[in-house]
Amino acid sequence: MKLRGLSPMESEHVNITPLIDVVMCLIIFFLLVGHFARKAAVKGVKIPVAKNGGAIGDKSGELIINVVPRPGKIPGVQPRPRIVIWGEPLTYPVLAGVLRAYKAKHPNLKIVIRADRSILYKFVAPILSDCAQAGIASIHFMARRPP
Repeated sequence: MKLRGLSPMESEHVNITPLIDVVMCLIIFFLLVGHFARKAAVKGVKIPVAKNGGAIGDKSGELIINVVPRPGKIPGVQPRPRIVIWGEPLTYPVLAGVLRAYKAKHPNLKIVIRADRSILYKFVAPILSDCAQAGIASIHFMARRPP
């Protein structure tokens, strides 16, 4: 009984085309994820520190509302902060309609309020009221763990 040997390779070069395809897919994936992460977070927001709390388990249907402080012209008086969702600035009167539209598209919508630690509660309360009027039951506040 004669054993067959391996047939000689036709080419001595390794085919790296599949490797290049996978690398290109990974590059595109990380570019898209980086773009979405940049649009979700706004610079200039100092997240408060919280001793208690936990992570949100399921992040599907999550909408991040950034509450960004504005510089005050009068010392001791805080001006109304900016509201930013997905990189788009909104006004307080428009927010209720936007939340209702998001709730219609995503029935299990979760709101994450990413407010600066210097923002007064009187500016966060209307956001909570608009969430309640839109029928959103899951509202979370973003916080950092203590160092």
